[in-house]
Amino acid sequence: MRIKSLLGALAMALLVACTTSSFENTGPTADSDYIRQDINFLASAELEGRDTGSEGYRQAAQYVADQYKKMGLIPAGERGYFQEVPFRSASWNGDEPKFVLIGSDSEISMQFGEDFLASPSALSEHSGLNAELIFVGYGIEAPDYDINDYADLDVQGKIVVALAGRPQSLPSEVGAHYSSPRTKRQVAAKHGAVGYVRLYTPEREKRRPFDYYAKHRLDDTFDWVRKNNIPGSAIPGMHPGVMLSIAAGSKLFNGAERSLESIFSDIEQGKIPKGFTLEYRAELISSSKHEHLTSPNVVAVLPGSDPHLKDEYVVFSAHLDHVGKKEDGKIHYGAQDNAAGIAVMLETARLFVESGQSPRRSLLFVAVTAEEKGLLGSDYFAEYPTVPRASIVANINLDMPMLLYPFRDIIAFGAEHSSLGKIAEQAANRSGLKLSPDPMPEEVIFVRSDHYNFVRRGVPSIYLITGREAKDSSIDGTAAQMAFLRERYHKPGDAADEQISYEAAKQFTEVNYLIAREVADSEARPYWYEGDFFGELFGTN
Repeated sequence: MRIKSLLGALAMALLVACTTSSFENTGPTADSDYIRQDINFLASAELEGRDTGSEGYRQAAQYVADQYKKMGLIPAGERGYFQEVPFRSASWNGDEPKFVLIGSDSEISMQFGEDFLASPSALSEHSGLNAELIFVGYGIEAPDYDINDYADLDVQGKIVVALAGRPQSLPSEVGAHYSSPRTKRQVAAKHGAVGYVRLYTPEREKRRPFDYYAKHRLDDTFDWVRKNNIPGSAIPGMHPGVMLSIAAGSKLFNGAERSLESIFSDIEQGKIPKGFTLEYRAELISSSKHEHLTSPNVVAVLPGSDPHLKDEYVVFSAHLDHVGKKEDGKIHYGAQDNAAGIAVMLETARLFVESGQSPRRSLLFVAVTAEEKGLLGSDYFAEYPTVPRASIVANINLDMPMLLYPFRDIIAFGAEHSSLGKIAEQAANRSGLKLSPDPMPEEVIFVRSDHYNFVRRGVPSIYLITGREAKDSSIDGTAAQMAFLRERYHKPGDAADEQISYEAAKQFTEVNYLIAREVADSEARPYWYEGDFFGELFGTN
């Protein structure tokens, strides 16, 4: 018995040593004055909200590059510290788009902004399509969940008509992937479809009315451009498509084997609708005007010291842009979103530089542009990284860290998908904190920030924010975070004022350092958990 106990204790000690060997008992101490200085400049009126491509954004990018240089980080862009990202904006060219249903003996013209919505095409300035319509249910192909809405349907050369959203049987994050317009359009194109019509549903109408989007019908399309001059989100051969209101969508089913109302009834009973052909063709015509601009990602590297691991990279990402100055003249400063994330990233870099202990793997610090336009700058970087893509072993993303109060816990979105979650938990414990689960899984945050573009290239990733347990028991962390989202998020009130807790900023930086230190110094690279959906779908490591 004594021998077994001794061996068991020794094995446990070795296990603990192996899992925490890279951590010192206490990491270096962050300096809140540096963080305050960075936030105050990036969220200043002078930068006018750092809108993508603006003069204010360029000043912010130069500031970040200057901080990299002061720390001695090596330029890792394509032009010094800068990776210029090419963008294309598309606006309506004076004419509204046209959408007409063509039956055997009649035509139905839909009204833009009332019956249907569309976005100007960034792929082509003139776009037209006339093809048969076919209903494909939700338009999802998820073999692991026994869903194939294209089974026994021939959509070659046709316009698919798909319900917005997803079946309730799909888990939230998995469902968010399969129900995204990007995924649905890619699946439709794979099966030979040439156009896409999205149908609003009663569930979607309750969450956000069709009329909300109608108010934005004249908004521009904004996309990054590939090196072959094709927009990043475009699918060549696929028309940009339209979204129909419930009333307009029901007209597509005139004379069909089932009405749209009966399909909605089945959905309420938990049934997954099946596809069938429709009696109409549709004609879609639009024109747009294109303009071009560039806006840089800002990239630097701290080289690793290990001869075998230095060619692998741990990427820190944080978006530098915000939403700018609005037509009413009010500046949206973007202090929490995301001057704070950039400041924490810079201070984390400084801790590594001044620690006197070089990381074994290299650290890549990437301030990305155009997050507010749809995660575009990170998508461009992940597609055209300035280091070999296969050498990127992990991404730690910092976006609106919610530095509102000193805290007792952190949240790592994506922690359950890869070994980064366990590393984050160990780092939290070393900092006297704990790792809390996602408090709002229904919001599927894991697929909604810059890290997801690394996930889609197979890189294990986490997105970190502060938790909802305040050190001060009189502070309701949940209420404080919800109040920020309600009162300041994407509003002029997100300013560099008393809302920012620099004690929280210090805590948050130090735990980020410990996470990165462990990832950079561990012998093994991070890995997706066996059987994880995102690891199976995208993983290459």
